[in-house]
Formats: sequence, C-alpha cells, structure tokens
Amino acid sequence: MAFVFKNPNSKFWLAGFIDTDGKRHNRSTKVLAESAASKREAERIAQEYEEAGNRVRTAIQVRRVISDLHKKITGEDLPVVSLAAQVDQWIESKRTSVAPATVLFYEGATKKFVEQLGKRAKANISDITRIEIERFRDSLAKKVAPKTVNGIVKVLKMLFKDARDRTLLLDDPSELVKPVKSKKVVDRRPFTVEEIKSILPHCDTEWHSMVLFGLYTGQRLGDIARLKWDSVDLEKGTLRLTTSKTGKSLNLPLHADLLKFLKENPTPISRTLPIHPAAAAIVEKDKRTSHLSNCFGRILAAAGLRDKRPHRALGNGRDGKRDMNSLSFHSLRRTATTLLHEAGVSQAVAMALIGHDSEDIHAIYVNVGEAAMREASKKLPSLSATAVIL
Repeated sequence: MAFVFKNPNSKFWLAGFIDTDGKRHNRSTKVLAESAASKREAERIAQEYEEAGNRVRTAIQVRRVISDLHKKITGEDLPVVSLAAQVDQWIESKRTSVAPATVLFYEGATKKFVEQLGKRAKANISDITRIEIERFRDSLAKKVAPKTVNGIVKVLKMLFKDARDRTLLLDDPSELVKPVKSKKVVDRRPFTVEEIKSILPHCDTEWHSMVLFGLYTGQRLGDIARLKWDSVDLEKGTLRLTTSKTGKSLNLPLHADLLKFLKENPTPISRTLPIHPAAAAIVEKDKRTSHLSNCFGRILAAAGLRDKRPHRALGNGRDGKRDMNSLSFHSLRRTATTLLHEAGVSQAVAMALIGHDSEDIHAIYVNVGEAAMREASKKLPSLSATAVIL
C-alpha cells in the first residue's frame, strides 16, 4: 500500500510505493508539507504512483483470470503464442490466398520486425506494445521511402488483427499506429508517343516486345514477363492472361503493331515457352520485378528520359532509400489509359481493356463486349515507323 512520509531535508511530502517486482520506490509528490489537506493530496499522488507501478501486474492478472475462465468453459488452456510463431502461422495461411510476390513482401516486412525485436520476438504476442511497433516504424523511416514504411506497417496491422481475431490478443497494439507522412511527392506521369518511340531504338528484341505489350495491353511488368506463347492466339489476334495482383482473367485484343511484331518473331519450339525468356527467368528467380524495373530504368536513361545512375555503389545497401522517378515501366499502363481517354473511349471500355478494377463500375454491372474492346484498341497510336525487330 502506498504511503507518504516527510524527509527532514525536504519541504515536500515523499511517496513510497512497491512496483510489480516487489521493489520499493520513493518519489517526491511536489506537495508542500504544511497542512493535513496537503498530506491528503500527497497521499492521493502516492496512490497514483502505485497504481501506475502495478499496471503491468494488473494486465497479467486479467489474462490469468480469462485463461482460467476459458479452461473452465472449454476444458482447454488459452493458447499462448509468441510473436515469431504468429508470424510463421500467418505467412503460411497467406500462401494459398495471395500472389507469391505478395507473400514475399509479407515475409520481408515481418522478418524486419522480428529482427528489430530480437529476443522479444519469442515473447507472448500479447506482450508486444504499441511503442515497440512505433519504434520499428521510425527506424524504418530513416532508411526507406515513406510509401515502403507505410506498406510494412500495414502488413503488421494485418498480422496483429489476425492474432486478435484468433483470440490471441485482448487489444491490438498496432491499431492506433499511424503512417508516416511523405515529404516528397513524385509527379507520376504517362509517356508521350514520341518518348516511347525514342525508347525503342535502345531496346533489344525482348524489351522491344515488352514495351509494346505494356503500351497496347496496359498490363503490369511482372505479368508481361511471365507471358507464354500459349496465351497468344495469333490467328484471332487475342491475348488471354490472369493478372497476378488481382487474379482477374482477361481476354484482350492485340493491337496491329503488337500482332505484327509477334508474327515476325521466330516460331517457338513449344507454345508452353515464355515469350520473354530472359525476363521470365529473372522473375522466377527473384519472385519480384525490381531487377527488371532497374533494367528498364537504364533503357530510359539511355534514351535521355532519366538521369543515369553512377556505376559506383551508393553505400545505402538494400535498405537505402531509392530515387523516385516520374517515368517507369508502369507509366506505360498509365499511358494506355490516358490515350484511350483522349481518343474518346468510354471509361467502362477503357477499364475493361486495361484490366482496372473499380467499385463504381462493378456497382452498375457494366459488361463490355469483345467488339468494343477491339475498337478501343485500334484507337491507340501506331509505332510502326520504328517497330522493327532489332
């Protein structure tokens, strides 16, 4: 029980209390020892000190009571799971529901957090605090871009929400953790047609093909890299694929320039082979497209559309902040959308052709026919003046 006493060498009341480890503490109340009223005020402060010191003990007692109640009702002990064990279980549960690249990102994000916690990662997940998560967030913010930090924090929020849903937590420590603010806004933009024409002379045959696919189908770099010949029907001039990010099945018309380019390439030995073998091998090995993105960045630099990166290492390591650029391979997707819009193609048709998802479109149940998408594809500009096999 908390108590107060007067030290002869001080004019203030001192508070005495015992913490959760049984250790006694003496703290000044900053209340002058002049009257009975002052003593009562000092006693109130002393009680608050003791309550603060016993807060952890109270939480442990609450969990013990709940554990005993759970066992009486179910006959089983309340599960006690470490943070590290929760990470392993959660990652494993995601392997069948999200894309491999997404699982890889989840693994990287949670691994960083486990490494930051050190031995604490073996502690009960209910013992992990909001302060620890915020400390991890702030340490990341010194190394990587705000968008990356917020992506990792979002993963942790999913991890802890799953733990709470599984009754491993009474309260979610990540719930009130806020994202970091971006200090640098990059003005992402589409390519102009002339800029795309300036890129092609710096592309080998494979990159030439991927640029055409990017412009005329609007698909993402990873999906284009993984394309196989059996996805393409050269007679009908169509492309079938399932997007890795959303799992959406698309059946797209091939623009005349892209169809001509594909027909002028050597016939593959097997239609199960990738259209872009070097890119496919990189994505298969890395499970991500960052290496391909860097390769395309060098093509942009050669075309004068991006500053050349120095050959020497910058010394930032994998955690170093990346330079952000307004043009990237993903800009081809934005270019296709912009050109379709400028050509007067309706939003519904453009979104069906590019493969965008939209709650607004789904809400009104718009169905877009093949003929409409083929007419829309024809409205994309031709690059045939420079579309030669290198």
